[in-house]
Amino acid sequence: MAQTHGPSMCSSRTQSIGAFLVLLLSFACTACVQNTALYTPGDDRLDAEPFSDFTDYQHRVRAYLESNLTPVEGFRRSQQLDWNLPYTMPPGAHCSDSPTTGILLIHGLSDSPFLFRDLARALSVRCIGVRTLLLQGHGTRPGDMIHARAEVWRAQVRQHVAALAEEVDHLFIGGFSLGGALATEYALSGQRPRVDGLVALAPAWQLNGLEDYLWLAGIADLFADFVEEEPELNPVKYESVTLNAGSQLADVLNHTRKLLEQPEAPLPPLFLVATEADSVIDLAYLTQTFRQRFRHPDSRMLVFRDLRKPWPEAWADPRIQSLDSYLPEENILEFSHQALAIAPDNELYGRGAPLQRCLEPNNVPLTECHRLPAGQLWFSAWHDDPRPVPTSRLTYNPWFDVLSGHMAAFIRRQTQR
Repeated sequence: MAQTHGPSMCSSRTQSIGAFLVLLLSFACTACVQNTALYTPGDDRLDAEPFSDFTDYQHRVRAYLESNLTPVEGFRRSQQLDWNLPYTMPPGAHCSDSPTTGILLIHGLSDSPFLFRDLARALSVRCIGVRTLLLQGHGTRPGDMIHARAEVWRAQVRQHVAALAEEVDHLFIGGFSLGGALATEYALSGQRPRVDGLVALAPAWQLNGLEDYLWLAGIADLFADFVEEEPELNPVKYESVTLNAGSQLADVLNHTRKLLEQPEAPLPPLFLVATEADSVIDLAYLTQTFRQRFRHPDSRMLVFRDLRKPWPEAWADPRIQSLDSYLPEENILEFSHQALAIAPDNELYGRGAPLQRCLEPNNVPLTECHRLPAGQLWFSAWHDDPRPVPTSRLTYNPWFDVLSGHMAAFIRRQTQR
């Protein structure tokens, strides 16, 4: 979901979007940030157009990015084109030719395929091919989210599932946040080709504190395009949030939840990942849905949480494993929503990388955050209330190797049946 860079007159966080929408209805708030090409839709849209093969698709998307990407400062435009481009990563050269296994991974809202680069490499080494796509409205400029549509996202997912199914013997689908909801929606819809398993990282099945306000986004959209227009400093993820994004997210959430709550819906094996401190996703809903609906014995849930605190007895399940998210030796208080799929050596988000420190400080001005000595800055999820120590949003997962190993093992179990 959206990120920001510290307090400002325009700052609003994911949890406060609902309140902001209410204010929009009353005051029709205007933007605080200067109007630039970043906040205006481009001339072209990335639709769900047929493609002959993935190379053809990739060429089309690159041409689209070349025409529409408005770069952020601090990074070469050519780098930003490459980072936002969808990719396919086949099984490693050491893997046997048959049977083949592939997974389509779908990025989150305001995000890009860059999110899965580390997972793609880790799965490829374990003989699992990875395919990614670029959802409409993403990867270019926040203004392109003004006209993005959930129906186009679904059509893009269907296209890529069908294309990947032609190339592999065992087919999987997965995603992060919004992408996790889109993947779940496809896997539970009964559409063909059927998938052998579902991977969901912090899927947007139910949101923390925002659900009741999303319906207002369509009304508020009549008065303004953006919930917030933030300075764009991240080359692979939008900081600014459009009201239309809320409307389209609500569409996906509502449809996905209906499928999750239908007893007759076909439920494939699930690998579910979550963090206890997620400021975006409702962990209780994820856990209860996993326990009550995804009863397949091969289904697994991995939770990053503070092991000093007990896990609720009502959520007990031998298929759920917890890993410690309180890592004081690394100045980590807890894990954030965005950190789950990122390896510690990631070129943008990893330890010491350009976006790792002070990307999203909590209740600390950006300039003050950068002045803090390394030992005084801690990392956590985003919080609206002050922390006992200065914190910035955690951008990588110290347990990444464990997560990717468990994910690969889950996928292999389904291929051996």
